[in-house]
Amino acid sequence: LAAVVLAAAIAGAACGSTETPIATPSTGTPVTAAPGASVASPAAVRPTGEVDRLVAIPGGRMHLRCTGHGDATVVLISGWDGGDGTWEGIEPALAARSRVCSSARFGTGTSDPATEPRTFTDASSDLRVLLDMAGEPGPYVLLGHSFGGAVAVAFAATDPSGVEALLLLDASPTDWPSVVCTVPTYREACDLMHDPARDAERLDVFPAFDEVARISSLGDVPLTVMTGAHRDATGLSPADVERLDAAWAAGQERWAGLSSTSRIVTVEQTGHHIEVDQPARVVEELEALLGARRSDA
Repeated sequence: LAAVVLAAAIAGAACGSTETPIATPSTGTPVTAAPGASVASPAAVRPTGEVDRLVAIPGGRMHLRCTGHGDATVVLISGWDGGDGTWEGIEPALAARSRVCSSARFGTGTSDPATEPRTFTDASSDLRVLLDMAGEPGPYVLLGHSFGGAVAVAFAATDPSGVEALLLLDASPTDWPSVVCTVPTYREACDLMHDPARDAERLDVFPAFDEVARISSLGDVPLTVMTGAHRDATGLSPADVERLDAAWAAGQERWAGLSSTSRIVTVEQTGHHIEVDQPARVVEELEALLGARRSDA
């Protein structure tokens, strides 16, 4: 059932890394840019070294991990309170042909605490500045999981020239919080989403999704929407299951409608974390996007 998406995202608050970050300088020459500006110059020297460190940006320090090398950078964006995410199953395969970067937003993993309410637009801006200040230039191929899908869409909408493809991985629809709040079983989750002070990320959930809902088009950027075929219906009535599944399916269609070059891929034998249950399928779709990147981006 699609409702497990929310429960999985909330549970992710306890999954952040507790390891002490280390730094290994990149062997490439960092490209400097003003915070928030896209770095996608063809003349940029592509980094190749391992990076695993805290990077100071306005507002605090964020943890960044990058590995691999190639002519594009795959940016892995975790879901709500997901820290650095669960990318072990896909990172090595991707690093063989591209640069791969993941990060932890404020309040997650080893990054500094979040000090004020945030939206997905804020998170995408932080990510853009983080990559710039760390010397990790585009072009970018974005993978956004769960709530991270909205971050990816916000990033692409504000930096269209630097984003060449997107993969939305079981991405929560923009109306999902409102739909979840109609289900009595999820009353506690609904209350949490209404109170940023109770969340490690300080995510202001409803305004955050409202902002992204106003994005009407990403042009012709190649976009793949991956979603699981089967979900857990434990504790829900048949009517709730039917309503939530219908809302989830409609939400995936709306995500796909953002691009004139999009496709929806339904994955069998998986839960919300497709990157854990079916990592080879995720790698396959990302490799297809790497091959289909916009040549004019």
